[in-house]
Amino acid sequence: MLNSKIFKIITFTVIFSLFIPIASSYGEELETLELEVKYTNGDRRDAFKTSYVVYQDFAITPFLEKQFATNPEVLALPEDHRYKIEVFVDGIYSESAYVDLKNTPKKLDIKIPLPGGIQFNVFYENGEIPIGQAAIKLKSNGDEELSVGNTNQDGKTLRYWLQPTLRAEDNYELDIFIDDFLVKSVSGIKIFTGTSVNQKIIVPVPEIVEELHTFRLFDTESQRILKDDGNYSIVLADENLHPLHTSTMSKTGEIYFSNIPSGVYSVLVLNDGKKESTWTPTKIDNFGKKTKFDLFENNDLKPLKPISVPIKDPIVVPLKDPISVPIKPMSAPKIYEPSVKEHLLSCNCIAFRFDDVQDFWLTDVQQKILNEFSKDNTPVTLGVLSTGLQFDEQLVNVVKNGIKNGQIEIANHGLDHTPITEFNKQELDQRIKTSQKQFNEIFNVIPKVYIPATNVFTDFTKQLLVENGFTHFSSSDVYDKPPYPLQNEKLYSFPRVASSAFFDPAQKSFIGIPAENIFPILLKSIKENGFAVVSIQPQEHAVFRDGESQNEPNLTQIQELRKLIDLIRAENIDIVHISEINQKVSKVTTSPGGKFSDNQAIPLWLKNTAGWWRDGHIDNDTFIQGIQFLINKGIVQLPPTSQGLGGSEIPNWVKNNAGWWAEGEISDEDFIQGINHLVNLGVIIIGI
Repeated sequence: MLNSKIFKIITFTVIFSLFIPIASSYGEELETLELEVKYTNGDRRDAFKTSYVVYQDFAITPFLEKQFATNPEVLALPEDHRYKIEVFVDGIYSESAYVDLKNTPKKLDIKIPLPGGIQFNVFYENGEIPIGQAAIKLKSNGDEELSVGNTNQDGKTLRYWLQPTLRAEDNYELDIFIDDFLVKSVSGIKIFTGTSVNQKIIVPVPEIVEELHTFRLFDTESQRILKDDGNYSIVLADENLHPLHTSTMSKTGEIYFSNIPSGVYSVLVLNDGKKESTWTPTKIDNFGKKTKFDLFENNDLKPLKPISVPIKDPIVVPLKDPISVPIKPMSAPKIYEPSVKEHLLSCNCIAFRFDDVQDFWLTDVQQKILNEFSKDNTPVTLGVLSTGLQFDEQLVNVVKNGIKNGQIEIANHGLDHTPITEFNKQELDQRIKTSQKQFNEIFNVIPKVYIPATNVFTDFTKQLLVENGFTHFSSSDVYDKPPYPLQNEKLYSFPRVASSAFFDPAQKSFIGIPAENIFPILLKSIKENGFAVVSIQPQEHAVFRDGESQNEPNLTQIQELRKLIDLIRAENIDIVHISEINQKVSKVTTSPGGKFSDNQAIPLWLKNTAGWWRDGHIDNDTFIQGIQFLINKGIVQLPPTSQGLGGSEIPNWVKNNAGWWAEGEISDEDFIQGINHLVNLGVIIIGI
């Protein structure tokens, strides 16, 4: 009897304590709110991986965050408040709803958009051969793991049905693995409600690595093992150590392989055909990135990067100019590839893309935008819906005049705004032909640029466009991934990389992005791709009132458009039509990496010096003096570092790093780490 009373008291205390934090902190009565999440077709959403965030009144910090235990779910909240409830599915924002909670229970139905479908098709770098049994990991917003699986023999994943990405910051990511090695990450994947698409993914891995693979062996003292030291060979085996490829040591002490299928191999070192215990099996990933390997007895592959050294206060010592020392080469030194090379084609230009141009819709807004471009004859590419611009004579005449003076370029934006993923190949082909005919009849032009509605497209889209005479294609960098070649293409892909606004699902309206925030994105694209495309839409520049866009220009947004044009011109960057990007390219001479002076290129001789030092053609002092000279001149720039006291020998890995850098196998940053380590040891003395 006593135990029963104790149990009741404990139970009451636990239940009561659940309500104490809310009730006591607010001193208010609680009322119940029943939440039920449904799709727009009326189907109830599963509670699994569905969550909600509650905001009280106008607070910007959450009042409550919780995963649905059941759907519907009942929660107790302080009454006489207004609440905003945001629903998330798989970590992706899905919908918001508001409720005023008085002294009676409330039920709130929240309708979220239907999922969209996506299937990934994974190919080797030639874009033609599928990768079977590649492992994939699908995530939302970078960390929420949704699914893991494998591609089939055709390189296809399952079709995933995912919650649409309504907010600009929401996206899905896909990691692709071959033999547990991450070979590609795809981010910024967007999903549209009720739309199913296929996304082709090309992994930067060849099916067969044709380059010569070179292995060198070193003993426990880091001395080269040569042909006279034994009958050495190497076996490349699978994960179960079953032999796949075998090669013996050449007269020069190197072991070669060629035409090896990409993948992961266990490397076994044999002497006289027998595996020795002093050589531990080592795994290498053969994906075409590295083809030269040094193996060390009783060791794994030698690491490229050094262990960090504690930082001390620097000791500044004056430098001398490098001393030229005569060199007696043991054999003819190899000429390494220069550090400075013309490797980038760039238009150094930006194209404006004005989408969704059509008559009798936000006409005054469209006219205001076009007038802003025509003020100083700024080129603009118009994405026109062919069935949507036929009857507004005034707007048609403005466009015709712009075409006549070369300021406006017409791009085919489709018959209407239906995503082309809704149509099969034959249907899309017919729609393209019909729209091209209409453009010819209205404007007496046949567009060469195609902009797909909502930026989505199918595997066969580009081939159809080529067949119909298009030369340029502009989607979004969310769906159309780099590279974007600037020469020798049948169909040039120049996607938009920035927009003038983003859609806020909570307000159900577009929010303008300041010009100073857009401009750095465009500069980054020019640096990486050689060009940039920014898109604008009528509704992004219209006043939003009473829940919809009004036919009234948003003067603040129009001013931001003018600011962006002025920023571009101030930097002497060309503004061009999309079809002109590839016509204005030129070669840009740059230095790869980011650890060298921006205003001084790496001297042509430095890679030769680094390679010859590793190969034994020049001595340590000559190399060190040369590096000291470059540091003193500000051409080689080290991160904050400490000056050692000297007296240390140069580690072998630093010399190996120098040689690998000369051969282009490691980055500038890796090479700089080796130099930095020599400063830490006091081998290199830095001065003012």
